[in-house]
Amino acid sequence: MKTVTIALLFISALTVTFYAQEKTDRRIIEVSGSAERLITPDEFTFKITLNERIENKQKITIEQQEASLRDELSKLGIDVAKDLTIFDISSTYLRQKKVKDVLGTKDYRLKLRDLKKIAQLQDLADRLNVGKLDLIDTESSEITRHRRETKIEAIKAAKAKAEYLLEAVGEHIGKAIYLQEISEETPRVPYANYSANVSSNSLRVISGGVDTGDDSLSFSQIKLRFVILAKFEIQ
Repeated sequence: MKTVTIALLFISALTVTFYAQEKTDRRIIEVSGSAERLITPDEFTFKITLNERIENKQKITIEQQEASLRDELSKLGIDVAKDLTIFDISSTYLRQKKVKDVLGTKDYRLKLRDLKKIAQLQDLADRLNVGKLDLIDTESSEITRHRRETKIEAIKAAKAKAEYLLEAVGEHIGKAIYLQEISEETPRVPYANYSANVSSNSLRVISGGVDTGDDSLSFSQIKLRFVILAKFEIQ
């Protein structure tokens, strides 16, 4: 029994030694590759604020304004049932029957999927005397595809770097043995990079980037950047 135990210990020690030797003898090159891409957004989320108001001694209610808003948006080809929603639970207008002179307010979230409709939305806000219009977010409907393709470009860049570095010293690249993604995607911060505030029924976009053909409308592009850390065998 002792003989078997000693043999097993010897085999175990031999395995560890062999593995350590193999690991030490493996020649590798470690490099990093990066890729970045600028994407023009094609989805825009707005916050629309309706204010109850008095005109010619008549109260223009939230309900009246909402009906007009839905009708006008439908005329622009917007699916209001899908793309116009209450902004959040606190935006729900609650009528206070005991206070006759209270003027209410209500916020809505609108998603546009056509850049050309933004100017039309501005005109609509002017016609309906919308209280406030905020651009709160921009996005790309193909963002997942763009991320995947940018990562692949970063991997290819890492491999190309390893190849020309090894070529310079007369060596050749082998198979990849390690890949690690290091994301450097720019954080998305609504109301910062993509903010638009409406005062006195005018739309002003405070950002730079893509020219939409109108001097008052421009949007920052979405920047993707990824870094890949890679290790390759040296043949």
